Amino acid sequence: MALTLDDLKKLSPKQKALIIFLIYIILGYLYYLLFLQDALAKGTVLSAKLTTLQQQVAEKEQAVAQIEKFIREITELKAAFQVALLKLPNAREIPGLLASVAQSGQGAGVNFLLFEPRPPETKPVSPPPAAAKGQPPKPAEPEKFYDEISVRVQLVGGFHNTVSFFEQVARIPRIINIEDINMGDAQEVKGRGRVIKTSCTVKTYMFVDRK
Repeated sequence: MALTLDDLKKLSPKQKALIIFLIYIILGYLYYLLFLQDALAKGTVLSAKLTTLQQQVAEKEQAVAQIEKFIREITELKAAFQVALLKLPNAREIPGLLASVAQSGQGAGVNFLLFEPRPPETKPVSPPPAAAKGQPPKPAEPEKFYDEISVRVQLVGGFHNTVSFFEQVARIPRIINIEDINMGDAQEVKGRGRVIKTSCTVKTYMFVDRK
């Protein structure tokens, strides 16, 4: 039986309020089904896309920062390489460099028993190892731009004189290493006090343009 306007007028205020409340619920449910549900779904999708885009932007910003860091490191390495080249003697400078080492010994007050330069040691570049079947070939090792020159040295002098010789060699503005140091027992020598016989290898590196 349908409700008429007179029937609605006869209802109590509570019943009227309940009917209005039910109408609001029905209208709200219909609005949710027809409009709000679709909008919420689209909002969820857009929120997920926004999160993905934010992550991609953060990753790209991090990659840009890494690239800038690598560029700075490469620039610093190039500068260090140029400095190293300035300290690397060429073939014409080797005799003068060895003379500087000998003069350092004389200035430190040691006597040379042996000062034997050896010819440059050029290490051959080994060919790249054969790659396993189905794998890309391994790149060849880069050819070195320097040759190693070593000098066998035996000297006699006081301990402080020997240490002074090492210090003076270290101050020569070229790349020089002292390796294989072997000091004997100190012996008393008339007129010179206690002296030590020391053997070592003095190494330097000669720049070679292999072009």
